[in-house]
Amino acid sequence: MHVIKLNREIDSWGYARYLLEYELSQAPEGEPIELQVDSLGGDVMEAITISNMLHDHGNITAHIVGFCASAATWLCYGCDRVVINDDCAFLIHKCAAYIDAWGYMTAEELDQLIDKLKSEKKSNDAIDLIIANKYAKHSAGILDIKAALKLMQENRWMLPEEAHSLGLVDEVLEDHVMAKTNLAARMHVMNSMADMPRLPEKFQPSATAASPAADEQKAQEYTFLGALKKVLTDFFGGAVKAVDNRQCEIVEEETQTHFSMNENYTTVNQLLQAEGLEENEGRIMLTAEQMQTINDRLTDAANLDSQVTSLTGERDQARTDLQDALSRIDAISEDIAAIETIEGKVNAIRDLLDKATGNDTHAQLEGNGHDGASSDPINQVASAYIRK
Repeated sequence: MHVIKLNREIDSWGYARYLLEYELSQAPEGEPIELQVDSLGGDVMEAITISNMLHDHGNITAHIVGFCASAATWLCYGCDRVVINDDCAFLIHKCAAYIDAWGYMTAEELDQLIDKLKSEKKSNDAIDLIIANKYAKHSAGILDIKAALKLMQENRWMLPEEAHSLGLVDEVLEDHVMAKTNLAARMHVMNSMADMPRLPEKFQPSATAASPAADEQKAQEYTFLGALKKVLTDFFGGAVKAVDNRQCEIVEEETQTHFSMNENYTTVNQLLQAEGLEENEGRIMLTAEQMQTINDRLTDAANLDSQVTSLTGERDQARTDLQDALSRIDAISEDIAAIETIEGKVNAIRDLLDKATGNDTHAQLEGNGHDGASSDPINQVASAYIRK
């Protein structure tokens, strides 16, 4: 049997899809395929595409070997059968759309936002129906669409036995090789899923405590990350030395996977007010807050580029207008055209006017001469250069 592993989240850029497509193309023709799934889900549309791709290939068994959640659950239904290890967990929930709206708004802008949110809700409802139909169809009559939607609304982890009783998986396997999940490479995903529900009691630590210190330790263990630390310690048979936002190091049989601090990106570090960025096997890890900071700065830079473009256009137009004005002045006479400075050209024009009219051009330009003198085009140009 040819084995393909889906042990990552389903990204919106298509990386997971392209990787699976390549792996399927490498499978020997006619040989059964086992797709080992250990994924927290991800992009809805990508998961639908992958599910259809698996169905078109055929002769595939989905084998859930870790935590299977969200889009990863019904992605499996593109396979002929879905089996799950008895030490895994299964989570289904309704889809969610990212909403980006804040700041001051007029009544008209609020109406537009309300219309947009209504449209988003209709889209979510449609996607939920598509997903619920997949669950109901796979359950072979145990669930209808209404029951599937109710179960999705509960947004909770299920043990393999419950998932099997609801028809969401076809078989629970007790005799299997323990999967070794690389949690270190997925901690940023775990930490970003702030609304992830508590793990089933099967994965929770013991509820015994004999002292205040033990009570404090128990409270720490019952946090989501503390529970994961306990689960992974049991999984790996080794020691999970740390499970938090800053560091994760899993030690087993003298093999270590850990994050290092990269201090080379000085400009980014200054922007994020950080000493360095966490790095693991060439991948830089950023928190949601850090990503927002970078996004805001890029937005400011884009706005600045737009302002620079606008000011550059105004500058170029001013240069064109000035050149046009100089061309008109130079057309008065060759002597004026031969003068290099604007002030020199204006003084020459003033002298010509004095000789031609016998009047004081200063007085005319200041509105004390004959009627209409101050509205003469040449006088208007020259008025800015009168020597007081």
